[in-house]
Amino acid sequence: MTREEAIQKLLETDPQFKEWYEEHEELKWKVHKLDKHFPPDPEVEAEEERLKRRKLYLKDLMEVRIKEFIEQNEQAA
Repeated sequence: MTREEAIQKLLETDPQFKEWYEEHEELKWKVHKLDKHFPPDPEVEAEEERLKRRKLYLKDLMEVRIKEFIEQNEQAA
């Protein structure tokens, strides 16, 4: 099973993973939008950092779930 197949299967079967994935995608868009803010503003920069930390946290959660899912499927095969 490829990583992409695992992600697709998790999106279809795991509501928590889907929630993390959707929030991660939304944060990616928000961070991109804040990157375009000029001139840099301390409040905007602080918000951007907060969003980046949350996005990274979600990515870490998803990576653990993906790894576990792939390992479980390899053992079952």
